Amino acid sequence: MDDANALRGEVILVLEGQSFVLRPSYTAIIAMEQKTGLPLINIAQLAEQAALTLEAQAIVVTELVRAWGREAQVDEYASAGEKATLTAAKHASVDSIGALLFDVGGMAVQPRIAIVLGRALTGGCLPSGEPKATGMMTTGIPVAD
Repeated sequence: MDDANALRGEVILVLEGQSFVLRPSYTAIIAMEQKTGLPLINIAQLAEQAALTLEAQAIVVTELVRAWGREAQVDEYASAGEKATLTAAKHASVDSIGALLFDVGGMAVQPRIAIVLGRALTGGCLPSGEPKATGMMTTGIPVAD
């Protein structure tokens, strides 16, 4: 259940032994832009420079985790731990995530944030987070049509 889908731009972040998927979605990006007061490109640049405040890290991670929690499906064979992780993701708060990030340390978290936001900036996904039918994500600069 906690496998990240690179085509969606997802990455895994482990907090207190639990794996959370950071899923960039339209809703998550709008929420993090509104709550930080910064556009996505600036948030991504700050993450790349390891210059995000702890509060901004908490906002970004919370919104990305919530996006995964809202959209992830639990199959009938999911373990109790997987179900608990999904429930925690759906109800994540900036304060609880911030405390976990503080314990892990910002330098361990910012590279994961930079990866997922970099993927969000380069496209390759629909606003829902599903891969586009045409045009694959590349590791280089996207080519304009």
